[in-house]
Amino acid sequence: MSKTNTRNKYIMFFCLGILTFYISGYVLRGFHPPQNLYLMLLIYWILFGTGILVSRERSRVFVVNAFVMSFVALLLISAGFFAWSVHSHMYSKTIDAELLDYTPEDFVVVTEEELNEYPALKEAIEAQSYVKASPGEWRRTIEFLEDKRSYVIKVGDDYYGVGFTTA
Repeated sequence: MSKTNTRNKYIMFFCLGILTFYISGYVLRGFHPPQNLYLMLLIYWILFGTGILVSRERSRVFVVNAFVMSFVALLLISAGFFAWSVHSHMYSKTIDAELLDYTPEDFVVVTEEELNEYPALKEAIEAQSYVKASPGEWRRTIEFLEDKRSYVIKVGDDYYGVGFTTA
C-alpha cells in the first residue's frame, strides 16, 4: 500500500472524528448529560467501525493509529466548542430596567449623576429592554444596588425594577 493511500485513510479518520461531533449535535438535541455523552460515543463507534470496514485495513497498527487520529479530532473539537461556550457564557450578561406602573413601598433614589457612572443601567432605563453589559460593569452595577439595598429604584418621577441575567 502506498504512503499517499495510507495518509488519505488517516485523513478520513480525522474527518470522521470531526463528523462525529457535528452528527452528535444534530441527533442529540434535547438529550441531557450523561446520556448525550454515551450516545455521542455510540455514534463515534458506529462511524469508526464503518470507517474500518470501508478502508479494508485490518492491521493492529493501522486500527490503533486510526482510533487515535479520530478520537483526538473528536476531543479537540469538543474541547474547543466547550471553551467557546464558557467564554460566551462569561460575556453573556444583561441588565434590564422595567418601568413600574405603581409606586412601590421600598425603593431607593438614584440621581442622574449616579446613573452617569453606570452607563449600562442608564441605557437599560432609557431603552426599556435588556442591555448587554460587560462582566465588570454588570458586577459593579449589582454591587451599587446592593449597597443601596434595593433593586427597585426611582429615577426622576419614574420607578424601575432592575434585573440582572446571565446565560
